[in-house]
Amino acid sequence: MNLRHISIENFRGVTNLGLEIGNTAVLIGENNTGKTAVLDGLRFALRDVRSRRGCAFDEYDFHLSDTSAEPTGAPPINIRLIFREDEPNQWPEQQVARLNRAGIAQSDADGRISVIFKVSACFNPDEQDYLQDWEFQNLEGNALSVHDSAISILQSEVSYYYLAALRDAAKHFGAKGTFWRPFLKESQLSPEMRAEIEDRLSEVNDLIISSHGSFDQVIERLREVQHVISMGNGEDIVSVEAVPARLFDTLSKAQVNLNSDTGAKIPVGRHGEGTQSLAVLTLFNAFLQVWSRGAPIVALEEPESHLHPSAIRALWQLIERIPGQKIISTHSGDLLSEVPFESIIRLYHQSGIITARRMIDIPLDSTQRRQFNYHIRQARGELLFAKCWILGEGETEVTLIPEVARILDKYLERCGIRCIGYRHSNIGLFIKVADSMGIHWIALTDNDYQGIKDQEEVRDSLNGRDENEVLFTVPEEDIEQYLCVSGFSDVYESFLTSQSLAKITVSKDNPQYPKQLTKAVHRHKIAAVNKIVGEIQNGRSIPPLFEQVIDAAIRRANSQ
Repeated sequence: MNLRHISIENFRGVTNLGLEIGNTAVLIGENNTGKTAVLDGLRFALRDVRSRRGCAFDEYDFHLSDTSAEPTGAPPINIRLIFREDEPNQWPEQQVARLNRAGIAQSDADGRISVIFKVSACFNPDEQDYLQDWEFQNLEGNALSVHDSAISILQSEVSYYYLAALRDAAKHFGAKGTFWRPFLKESQLSPEMRAEIEDRLSEVNDLIISSHGSFDQVIERLREVQHVISMGNGEDIVSVEAVPARLFDTLSKAQVNLNSDTGAKIPVGRHGEGTQSLAVLTLFNAFLQVWSRGAPIVALEEPESHLHPSAIRALWQLIERIPGQKIISTHSGDLLSEVPFESIIRLYHQSGIITARRMIDIPLDSTQRRQFNYHIRQARGELLFAKCWILGEGETEVTLIPEVARILDKYLERCGIRCIGYRHSNIGLFIKVADSMGIHWIALTDNDYQGIKDQEEVRDSLNGRDENEVLFTVPEEDIEQYLCVSGFSDVYESFLTSQSLAKITVSKDNPQYPKQLTKAVHRHKIAAVNKIVGEIQNGRSIPPLFEQVIDAAIRRANSQ
């Protein structure tokens, strides 16, 4: 069964969120945009809520609208799931028959089967307690009359597995680990094989004890216990087990080792955190391959945890081999570079409400799609996690603006702002992606021929925005000339050589001088920018345009 739509209302920070998802959904976005809430909401609906009795939710699961809000007055939690065939007759006939017998299958005009399930919770003032409820619905959203066993039938057809970001290998590979314990079951062995193994374990134990003579004194002294308290009948009241004689004892102590760089076998729990995290993920995969029930829905929270960036890029191949429908939350641009375009969903705040946009819905033609994949998703996927983009023409803007912000004690990274050079692509592409994915943007353009074209593209993309709030243009032809006019011509002059000086044919007071100067030292422009940053750090004035751009970006980033 394929989960195709998730609706969440009033659950933690989410007030009203709807998600259309495919067989793989990768949730991205800044912190506190509901990624974990989506994964936990599915856990409640598909695993934790099993009846109408009690309440699996606690008071902190209810949405608190402000600092004075109380859970007892919070609006009800509603989590609604729609399972739907992508085409008629996709689900197995026997499965559809079971769903029909339970009375929960619905058929639409195209002959596709759907199952609609809703879980809710609220505070009941009469009982002074939190209560939960569930129902199946028809295609119109009305409750169906079904037996209480219907929820068990759904949860037997669809199993939900959740691997959180905190992955302690010692815990997961322990005898009680959820995904390791099933592999330790001795019930997989026949009684004859179990008896044979336990006989051999006993022989090995006897050989060890008899070879290790120092045990004799321990056994002799411990026998003296029976002189004080009764220890039952028989002479062999003391025994030493160097090797557990019972199979279940042996299996419970089974340990997984991974080779170190030297080839030494080291318990997985003693490796680095990245290796431990990856080992737990592969154990999770093994468990799902062998032990999963029904059609699994697999939730992975930050599968990249503790991994090196180069390992993260290779991680997607492992994730693809995990069976079932996968819903993944990530903070990694490196992982995002490998994720299929159509699987990415961005969550973000809009007017104080968490909403979602699917990357597949960005209206890009084939050329723009290729440029987007090359310039953003594959090269700098972390840009999609930002609140706001500052779009600058090239290296000078991208180098200078973040440094000026730091000097002003206005840290762009803390505000979720990233600077992007659009020169090798097209400013319209970045604006279209930003608008489609709920990312604010500010444009800083040159004033030459290409810069004027860029300004027109920005104006065509305002969509009701105030031009003065998002479009900033250097008065001169380009940013280097602006820096010269703003008092930093001496910095560019410091890079002149006798050969490059000959390219300047006008005096310093000529309006063409900044243009000829910056062109003469063009290959040193980044070195010049770094020197300008040093000059500003030493007290020289910041050109006002940069501070205007930085302040505008911070205002946009802080607006919801």
